[in-house]
Order: sequence, then structure tokens, then C-alpha cells
Amino acid sequence: MIHWLLKTALLLAGFYAFFMLFMRKTTLFRLNRAVLLSGTAACLMLPTVRINVDIPPADVFPPLQIFLPATAVGAENAAEAAVHGPDWKMLAHSAYAAGFAAVIISSAVSSARIRKTIRRYKGVRYCYNGKRHVMLHVSEKDMPSFSFMNHVVISRNDYENHPEILLHECTHAGRRHSADMLFMSIVCALYWFNPLVWMIRSEIRMMHEYEADEAVLKQGIDATKYQLLLVRKAVGDNRFLIASSFSHSKIKNRITMMKKNKTSKRAALAYIACLPLLLAAMSFTPADSGKGPMPGDDKVYEYSRLETPPMFNGDNTGREFARWLSTELDFPEAAADKDIEGRVLVQFRINRDGSVSDVSVLKGVHESIDSEAIRAVSESPDWTPGYIGGRPVSTTHCIPVLFSTKKTSGER
Repeated sequence: MIHWLLKTALLLAGFYAFFMLFMRKTTLFRLNRAVLLSGTAACLMLPTVRINVDIPPADVFPPLQIFLPATAVGAENAAEAAVHGPDWKMLAHSAYAAGFAAVIISSAVSSARIRKTIRRYKGVRYCYNGKRHVMLHVSEKDMPSFSFMNHVVISRNDYENHPEILLHECTHAGRRHSADMLFMSIVCALYWFNPLVWMIRSEIRMMHEYEADEAVLKQGIDATKYQLLLVRKAVGDNRFLIASSFSHSKIKNRITMMKKNKTSKRAALAYIACLPLLLAAMSFTPADSGKGPMPGDDKVYEYSRLETPPMFNGDNTGREFARWLSTELDFPEAAADKDIEGRVLVQFRINRDGSVSDVSVLKGVHESIDSEAIRAVSESPDWTPGYIGGRPVSTTHCIPVLFSTKKTSGER
């Protein structure tokens, strides 16, 4: 998961840096919008792509030692030994879930306000540009105009006195800009911790405004009067975060783009420069084997190459194994009498058939303690092995075992 998040962050950083350096100031608004959306989706999905290649011989890659949660045994009641330390995985999941929920709730509140406003004013079918239709909702109340999906909400004053605002919002609706924002809301909820997705969302919103402004000016609206109207409408209500609003975006940027000379369509060829980035990214995507390990292959594979990690009693975190092991350990009398204690680091191999073998001590404390740790781990019930290409493979794990002479009635 961490590797995937890092790869996603690197891909987004490279893509966004390219866009900012070469394409952000161009007037290819529709193309830039499409590239921002598709590029964001590609950066988020590319790390999950698996390339069918043959897995090199396993002996090229040294076995990766996976450290399972520690277990402990005390001098009094070893069978009640507990797993030590905070559950960082659970804490990380909780933090992620809280951020995800916060973004989803914010988007849901905005969506509810939009639906409430749309239902408040009766809609009529309205044709603009002679070929496209939207549902027009005219409010007698003076309020900021906005569009959402195929609906346009505009105040009576703007409808009668500022046809350019109506055209602006109809362009948003006709080009389905709200769908882009809904997509980015989902992306921001999934990757709320990554500031780049929020920056890309802001850029896409700006592309929407540039597109709508360009459409208005193409209808012969005086640019100077339109820009003054933008300034007057700059102070608006931001309750409708996922809707497209006439007064939502940075006015200075929009006016600058209106005055800018049109970019040559040849500038779109600059996106060809993204191809090396894509090829480089593909070289870092996880590799898979079309055939998987050969039958009878008992090599030890890296944990990172597993499609499915090993499981003990249906658990792939190692905590169930740590709990089982704590019930099997006995504190050696020879060590307890001399108050010898410490942490033993035990390495073991989970074979293709799920059996445990090659148990050894990487870091010992005392001969009797080391022997007890080896004995307990060696008596482990069979695991469900890890899989690559639909075939079981062998992997190596490590687990720290704490032997303590401190007498406590609760946690150790």
C-alpha cells in the first residue's frame, strides 16, 4: 500500500509539473481539461497495472524478511502474554477513514444544497445556441448564478439584464463541467492526504471558467464590459462547492486569459513529451508472471512479489500467529531462576504447502530461551501459503519474542 501511494504521488508530481511548466498558460482550454482529467486517472491507476513478464530466478533476489507482530511470555502466566505496542495499521486506517468521510460529507452537503435550490425554483426547458437545451431555474431572489449537470439557476435580475451570465452558465451545463467536479470529488476523497489532487482539482475548475468565458466572447459580447461584470460579481456565495458558478474562480486569471493571444494548436504536440514519463512510470509498475512459478518450484520469493500474502487462521497481519505463539511458549526454568530475559528474533520459512521449516534464531538471548522459541515456532500449524500467478510459493518471515521475568498481573 505504501509503495502504491508513493508511486501515485511521484506520477502526479511529474504530470502536474509538466502541465504547470508547459501547458498551463496556453489557451487550449478544452484539451488541457481533457488531459488533466485523463492524466489524473492514469496516474492513479498506473501503479495497479501488472505487466506480464517472466519472473527471474528467485535466487537473484535475496529473501525479504517480514517482521510479524511481537509476542511476549512472562515468568508467571505465560499463556496470557499479549501483543505489545499500538496497532499502527488500525490507527492509519482510522485516520484515512476520517479524512475520506470528511471529504465525502462536505461534498454531500454541497450536493444537498444544490438539489434543494434546484427544487425550490420551477425549471423550464431552455435552448441556447440554437441547438442545446438545459433546464433553466429563475430565482426571484438575488443570488449567485450557478449550474449543476443539466440545470442552470440564475436570478431574475441577471436573467433580464445580463444575458452573458446566462450564456456562461449554459456553457458549463452543456459541457458537463459538473461531472468533472464530481469525479474530482471522488478522487479528492480517496487521496485527501495528497495536496496534488486538490491542486489539480483547482486547475480543472479554472479550465471550466476559461472555456465558458471563451464561449461568451465568441458570441460577440464586449470583452471590457464582460470583465467589469466579472469584477462586480467577484464576491459570491461559495455554498455550492461542486457546482460551476459565474463568480467561483480567480478573476485576475480569467481576465488575463481573455486578453491573451490564442495559442497555436501545434502546442498540443507538447503532450508528446509525456510519453517518456509514461514509459518511465511503466518501468516501475509491479511485474507479474503470466505463468507464475513452475510446478515444484520451492524457491523463496520476495514478499513484495506476492499477489496474495500468507495467512495464519485467515489473518495476513501476523497477529493471529503472535497470539497463538504466546499460548505455546513456556519460560525456561533455567533462565527464570537466573532472571535472564530479553527479546529473541526468530526467522522461519513458510513453504508452498503451508508448513513451517528452517526455524532459526537471528538474534538470541540465552541457549534455553533460544531453544524454547525455536521449539514453539517449529510446532506451528500449517499456514495458507502466499501465491504468485495462482501458484503457492515459499516466503521467509521473522517474529520477535520477548521473554520477561517481571511479574505482573496484567499486561507485559
